[in-house]
Amino acid sequence: MVGEGGRKREKFRNQYDNDVTVWSPQGRIHQIEYAMEAVKQGSATVGLKSKTHAVLVALKDMGPHIFQTCPSANYFDCKAMSIGARSQSARTYLERHMTEFTDCNLNELVKHGLRALRETLPAEQDLTTKNVSIGIVGKDMEFTIYDDDDVAPFLEGLEERPQRKPVPPVEEAVEKAEEPMEH
Repeated sequence: MVGEGGRKREKFRNQYDNDVTVWSPQGRIHQIEYAMEAVKQGSATVGLKSKTHAVLVALKDMGPHIFQTCPSANYFDCKAMSIGARSQSARTYLERHMTEFTDCNLNELVKHGLRALRETLPAEQDLTTKNVSIGIVGKDMEFTIYDDDDVAPFLEGLEERPQRKPVPPVEEAVEKAEEPMEH
């Protein structure tokens, strides 16, 4: 017996399950692309591992976190990864030093993580006890998060940020362009 009440239930049931999946011309699902883009906008986080430890370093936002799990349910076992805002700079650092991580001791591994994380910051900003969290887990060591003053010993041994080549002012570049080239 389908009465007036039956039609109402059917009406409400369909109200929430009519979302349309939108495909791009390349065959990707737009909703998954949007979710992956949202992850890139989050706080920068770097994760790397050696034979004995795994280390996460993050700019404080919601604490140390790293998931290289795609919305499509694919996941990756990574030796090192960076996610979040400006993470490509950290990934470049990690790729250049990847072969060193496997045999690093804990302090060396954390230093690599901090150097990679530092690459995500603007030139005028640096890592501090106020903007860094470190999570460590390893052989015979439970997962531990270091925040605030507990981060200081890890930051103390970190060398100064390498100076990037300054970009010459526009006026100098114009003057040099006007000079004749030597043959």
